[in-house]
Amino acid sequence: MSAISPDKIGPRLHILSDEQIRAIHEASLSVLEETGYHMPVTEARELLQAAGARVQGERVYIPAHLVEQALRTLRPVTLYNRSGEVALPLGERRVSFGALADTINVLDPFQGQVRSWQWQDQRWLVTVLDALPNVDYLQVVGQASNVPEALQTQIAVAETLRCTSKPILAYPYDRQGLRDVLQVVDIAVGGEAARRRRPCLFCASVPAAPLAGTVYSLELLLTCAEQEVPVLYYSCPALGANSPCSVAGTLALTGADWLAAVVLHQLKRPGAPFCTYGPTVQLMDMRTTLWSYCAPEALQAYAAVADIAHWYGLPAWGLEMICDTPYLDAQAGMEMAATCTWAMMSGVDLVHNVGILGAGKLCAAEAAVLADEVIAYGRASAHALPIAAQELQEGIALIAERGPGAEYVSHEHTLAHFHDFWYPTVLERSNFDAQGDRFGSHLLERLNAQARRLIENHRPQPLPPEVLAEIDRLEAVWWARARA
Repeated sequence: MSAISPDKIGPRLHILSDEQIRAIHEASLSVLEETGYHMPVTEARELLQAAGARVQGERVYIPAHLVEQALRTLRPVTLYNRSGEVALPLGERRVSFGALADTINVLDPFQGQVRSWQWQDQRWLVTVLDALPNVDYLQVVGQASNVPEALQTQIAVAETLRCTSKPILAYPYDRQGLRDVLQVVDIAVGGEAARRRRPCLFCASVPAAPLAGTVYSLELLLTCAEQEVPVLYYSCPALGANSPCSVAGTLALTGADWLAAVVLHQLKRPGAPFCTYGPTVQLMDMRTTLWSYCAPEALQAYAAVADIAHWYGLPAWGLEMICDTPYLDAQAGMEMAATCTWAMMSGVDLVHNVGILGAGKLCAAEAAVLADEVIAYGRASAHALPIAAQELQEGIALIAERGPGAEYVSHEHTLAHFHDFWYPTVLERSNFDAQGDRFGSHLLERLNAQARRLIENHRPQPLPPEVLAEIDRLEAVWWARARA
């Protein structure tokens, strides 16, 4: 299978003009000045008030000049793997994909049944995700039914670090959780200085709703700025639910929400690493109240988010390669292909939640394997074509040599170049005999077989024994604290 480099993607789709983006930006500034942002953290309000914002109770009204000042101090972020090698240079406009390493429910790859997620599942799922070449980073939320809430993300991150060297996006539950996560990452990478110099961990701060920060989300934002932990901040609007029933209104609302976070973050520490722009836009299906990730309007909104992000000079975040259906079926394949194609065409730099089913409620190793194949297919079909004078002259000479009606199968040129094309790993391309009575295995069977092969045979890059022992000791301290 030929691997297509993510930095060789071809022309991009743009659905907003600069004038439209500027109008959205101005609308967001108006929302911040006139409606304001709910800030339930005293430190956050004091920082903003000292800088010139108007504060009434827990509502903060932010003037445009603070926004412009904050945007000027943002800098590009590069994320590394656990070994200190460049993994996600976010300023280079690559389309990268991240997979969720845990969720509420899991399809057991050996029993074939849906059950609640357990922390022991982290190892086999992360092993699969580590092996998949088109999964660029892992998201770790911490949602195990057999772990206390106070330890969720810590335990999940520690287990993930044992099984992958890929960058990790963590969702700590509180300030203490973030400090614990940083402590275990420091052990894995060789200390705080190494982690700050070549960060392999970045964190998400997610508010309750647009323009409504929580103690949790704001304290994480402030702590990440203080500790220089790369952070991404995003709200989760659903058209017609917690945001206006229009893409334009939602972009103005979520833009204001994001700008408020940037202002606060940069006031805390100017130049602190802030990764991306972008909300996760969904649409509430008024027939079922499901928040749809795959609605065509949501995909359009993500393309608009990418245009706005790049106008700000930042990578785009938001698009989720999630399926609305809970079944690994034709609908799942269609939805994966649609979201992947929109990501490639619109240039969403960080796509997340790859391979998750049931509108975010179910993970399956088989879905991750299929998503990896879809991404490989998408990268191969969207990459820039190498049409240059040298290739054309080589083609002319080859055609002249072979003449009309010739075959090229036996030519050395074909032998030298047929590996340049993409070949599937689990998708079907065999010669089908319509008159025969023998058929190959079903796709779902092949996906399960591949997932199990990876679980049983893939060996992630190991941490040194002394590092593993130190992580074990740290986990014991966490558990003792939780039981106290």
